[in-house]
Amino acid sequence: MESGDSNGAATPSRAVTGWTVGLTCVAIVAAGVIVGGLLHEPQLELTTAPLTPTASVPPEPVEYSYVTAPVTFPARIPGCDVVEPPGKGRSFMSAFSDEFGYDNPSYPWFSGRKAVAMTQALRDALPEDVVVAFASVDQSLLFQPILGNPTESEGFGGWTNAHATLLRGARAGALSVTVRQSTAPIPPCVAGDLDERRHLIDGTIVDTHDTWSETNGVRTLARTASAYLPDGSIAHANADDVAAGGAGHTGAVPLSVDDLVALVTAPGLAVTASVAPGTPNPPESCNAGSESSAAVDQADADRLDAVLARIPLDGLTLDQPLGALRPTDEGGVCQAVRVTTPGRQSRLSIAITTGQVLPSESDTSPDNGAEHATSRRLADGSVVENREWRTTMADPTAQPSSQSTRIVIVTRRSGTRVQLASAADALAEPLSFALLEAIALTPGLEVP
Repeated sequence: MESGDSNGAATPSRAVTGWTVGLTCVAIVAAGVIVGGLLHEPQLELTTAPLTPTASVPPEPVEYSYVTAPVTFPARIPGCDVVEPPGKGRSFMSAFSDEFGYDNPSYPWFSGRKAVAMTQALRDALPEDVVVAFASVDQSLLFQPILGNPTESEGFGGWTNAHATLLRGARAGALSVTVRQSTAPIPPCVAGDLDERRHLIDGTIVDTHDTWSETNGVRTLARTASAYLPDGSIAHANADDVAAGGAGHTGAVPLSVDDLVALVTAPGLAVTASVAPGTPNPPESCNAGSESSAAVDQADADRLDAVLARIPLDGLTLDQPLGALRPTDEGGVCQAVRVTTPGRQSRLSIAITTGQVLPSESDTSPDNGAEHATSRRLADGSVVENREWRTTMADPTAQPSSQSTRIVIVTRRSGTRVQLASAADALAEPLSFALLEAIALTPGLEVP
């Protein structure tokens, strides 16, 4: 998805990006030269045996193995009148570019609001004792934009995908759900591809599979369900026992086959399902800039959310309320929202990181290209930095557009850093420094 606070704005300051420094490492190999001279006659005998050259032997390549569950054929599969023999595995490579985001004209049935409605339907269909792990927005079952153009003939592409790590007691694993629209016929029953074909009353057909695979001797358990709906929707769900971030295997898939069937047949997942009035657009993605930070756990994030939710916002209208911080890849947590108040339309983001060094005087000098740059130290030792940029973005197909960005960064003595950014185009003003500072300096926005 779109990332961070860039949104077309220039980010030349450490205060904004942490000044990512590229280091070029040059390896210099010095050749040693030994010079021997005849100091005395006759020449002395060598007292050290000459080195015998040895040929370097390349290491043995690591053997790679991938094993899947054995397939029996002929086979009988419940719900299948005919079972075809297993085919050879297929592989393909594809590349897509996200040119349209949620507004891809190749898929008129899909939109940002449709993605949110599908996400809610998917979450509602999860068992009550299943928890979606605390993760970034795009790792929390939010359906993503459909990339590229229709590729029905190639048999791939055109999917919107939602994924997350699920927790269920001692069980944990990844869930991935994809949905697409298709006019292709329902595929035949193939041995090894499914264990059962269910024919539902409304005409939906669901194929299920409970299987495993081993990579270099490490076994992964997996369960799948694929639903073929009468309206042409195809929904596929895959759950495995891989822990968050690929950190090992838990040995138990958190969802049963019946759980997966309930997910892929959830009414709100169908491509023709209506979107309820008032459904919001997807939440904005965000990041913590280039500053590295320790992770902020969900308990601390919940506490910070409660503080943000109570902050008065000077009559501003937001598309999402403040108080929904999510983890970032760099560590810390962040949230981005849209200000929709007429005349003040802008993008507001907040990022909270930990373990940051308190800026020194040289760090905060206004020599970073900003049109406005100030820094001051508060009585409690905190440092407040203000920056402002105005940038012009050229588009070969349209008139150049300008954008203003205001940044406020508060770094506490504890190492907690709160960064707020407000970006607006030429038709509106970013939020004031006074309001951004008021938010950033709110008591309680600190991680112990």
